Amino acid sequence: MQIHRLLMATILTLAVAGTTIGCKSTGEGKTTRVTVAELPEPARAAVNKLTAGGKVEQIDKEIENGKVIYDVEATVGGKHVEYSIGADGAVLGTETSIEFSELPEPVRLAAEKHFGTTSGLKAMKGVEEGKTHYEIEGTKNGKKSEVTFDPEGKRTE
Repeated sequence: MQIHRLLMATILTLAVAGTTIGCKSTGEGKTTRVTVAELPEPARAAVNKLTAGGKVEQIDKEIENGKVIYDVEATVGGKHVEYSIGADGAVLGTETSIEFSELPEPVRLAAEKHFGTTSGLKAMKGVEEGKTHYEIEGTKNGKKSEVTFDPEGKRTE
């Protein structure tokens, strides 16, 4: 009986340790705040080019599918922009704030139906992997809400 408990305790300890080590080794899902100066040269060059004349507000380093990605938030030309940049400097995605009136008509109609109004809605146009999407932020039922549509006004999230 004593050996059985000792064996079970050892197995449990090893399982927990293995899981913890496995999570730490990949870093998947972990976000770290970094500065422009801490970026690898190709990523730094891309950020400097994309945000020229603007202000970088924050950069988060993440690991997605085993690859380092930098999520950059900035203000450029008076507009809020977000970029996903690979360590190699590749631009993987963009999001730019736009006026609600600039949305495609199907997206405007879908957003109005979802929120019950067009008043106070904020819109972002995003492009990832060559696909365009629109994020609309507003208040629904007294709570802050965000919804994403494709260009045809179909909800994607």
